[in-house]
Amino acid sequence: MKKLLLLIFIGLAACSGNESFIEGQLPNVNYDNEVVYLVPFKGATKKTVDSTVIRESHFQFKIKPKKQNQIFIIRVKPLLRLKLQDILVITEPGTVFVNYNANSSASGTPLNLTLQQWKEGKQVFDSTFYSFRQKYREETDEAKKALIQSEINEIYQKNRAFTDSLIEANKDNPVGQLIRSLEKGDK
Repeated sequence: MKKLLLLIFIGLAACSGNESFIEGQLPNVNYDNEVVYLVPFKGATKKTVDSTVIRESHFQFKIKPKKQNQIFIIRVKPLLRLKLQDILVITEPGTVFVNYNANSSASGTPLNLTLQQWKEGKQVFDSTFYSFRQKYREETDEAKKALIQSEINEIYQKNRAFTDSLIEANKDNPVGQLIRSLEKGDK
């Protein structure tokens, strides 16, 4: 009997290393008692969406084994999305820490760190690219426009190299596949 209990305990301890959690924090208690949804990135149905209630500016999801290594969107009802940014997360063993606010972020597991790195790089690129495009549109001198276009091309190539390296380094996991699918239109 003792051996059986010991085996069960060892088995449970081994399984706990594969558990997956999402721990979320919001900016303040104004969102308490609101619902947070964990929505599959693809194929969402009423049966596949999980939800939990925000309490004391926090929420938590315990991920079932069948939902491991998948991409999800963390979101709230549409009205709250005016101040809270949806965020993509990968469910993998460990705890994903989500800072859910106007510029949401996720950390805590390797794939979520990579996804966050891509998100931040894309935000910098988008902002810089937009700024240079505005300058280009407003410029009347053709020589200066050519210089601005050269800078735009350089920014674009740097972003392309950064994105391609992330895709290559993650080609066999959900992050690389996601980035590749989202970036297809850019190639």
